[in-house]
Amino acid sequence: MTDKRPIVNALVLDMDNTLYDWVAYFVPAVRAMVTVAAKLLAVSEDELRGDLRFVHRTHGNTEHPFALLETAAVERQMPAMSQRARHEHLLPAFAAFNEVRRNHLRLYQGVESTLRAVKATGCRIVGHTEAKDVNISSRARALGLESMLEAVYAPRFVGPPHPLGVDRRSTPAAIEVCVLPPTARKPNPDIARRIAEQLNVPPARCLYVGDNLSKDVVMAKRAGMLAAWARYGTHHDPELWRDLVALSHWEATAVSAAESTGDDSTRFAPDVTLDAFYELLDHYAFAPDPQSRQSQMASDCLATGPTE
Repeated sequence: MTDKRPIVNALVLDMDNTLYDWVAYFVPAVRAMVTVAAKLLAVSEDELRGDLRFVHRTHGNTEHPFALLETAAVERQMPAMSQRARHEHLLPAFAAFNEVRRNHLRLYQGVESTLRAVKATGCRIVGHTEAKDVNISSRARALGLESMLEAVYAPRFVGPPHPLGVDRRSTPAAIEVCVLPPTARKPNPDIARRIAEQLNVPPARCLYVGDNLSKDVVMAKRAGMLAAWARYGTHHDPELWRDLVALSHWEATAVSAAESTGDDSTRFAPDVTLDAFYELLDHYAFAPDPQSRQSQMASDCLATGPTE
């Protein structure tokens, strides 16, 4: 019997809420950090959460590294202290965040076995995210993704230096990061097209998997790629989602967009809807592309990363 599944030579994966539940680990980790930090700073948790949201809005990034050190409460309570000294004083709060992250950050069921099965076919596998390079590299290390993904496309972190004077770029990344400009945002189809170009795989033989219909799926379809919607990644604990929105840098319109499908997602429907990541193997046939230049991937992506 003929296999009628579409052939895929390159698998391009959104990261947060596609490979793991970002909301389920990030919000509890921030909660733990705020509980400890509020006591150390002698302020209320509500006040500190408000300060964090202001920092997030200032940088346009809800996952801004060491945002706690830039809060008004820290500035008020430790006006004459260096960032290093502030970091040392608040170390128990950062430790609380890291402990909860270790306990909650897990790949979705079937992700590891599915990625290993796809990789065994010779199909290319890369990630693509709007999370900053320093954050996604840390998650990749914690999850062991460097053994499954060839590289991850992510925007460069732009912000204050590490409080301990550590050069974030001098630390070897857990996974090869192909740097995107900060303004390279989904659903710009040029990003997806350039990823396909650098993989040397025709867009029609690339499959993009993501949890966001209006960003991931629309971008992929406009770029001429196959698109699978990770519907399972949209199921969040309502209480965690509420707390995330309260902490986030998102404007009200952005929250509404995140909770709706939008006009473009109606015009650009996914080819497949997934209720579990491992269902990919039922819908697609993965195979190597003889024209692909995998050995050139790292140097090419760093030298000529996608632009706006």
